[in-house]
Amino acid sequence: MGRRPVVVVDTNVLLLAARRGFPFRAEVDRLVPGARLAVPSSVLRELDLLVARRTAGSVVARELAGRLEVEATARSGDAGVVDVAVRSRGIVATADRALQRLLTGRGIGVLIPRDRARLELRPPSVREPLRSAPRSLRSKAA
Repeated sequence: MGRRPVVVVDTNVLLLAARRGFPFRAEVDRLVPGARLAVPSSVLRELDLLVARRTAGSVVARELAGRLEVEATARSGDAGVVDVAVRSRGIVATADRALQRLLTGRGIGVLIPRDRARLELRPPSVREPLRSAPRSLRSKAA
């Protein structure tokens, strides 16, 4: 039996689901049946900061994230998402266009919100797979 695909979830997709009722889990199931949903610990830290700042939708987004499998990473922000995606050989769900370009250019597939109720799978390009986070995304604290 093969390994289950992994979908690594970025903060902005959780906020989209919380604020607009985006059917995230159903869309992942449609595009990547049987996928394991994982949230990097960096995303949880970011959501905790947003909750403390009382950012709209952050409490619900944090609750949604708490239902997913947590993948530890010492990196922060996008570097944490990249780190987990590389280690898990997963697909990343993100609305961040710069991160989308980086990931697909490095051989990692991306799930992209296309409207209020749909995700689109953008396959990786043919470039060499990402082995670690690029220096520009590495956390200074890591």
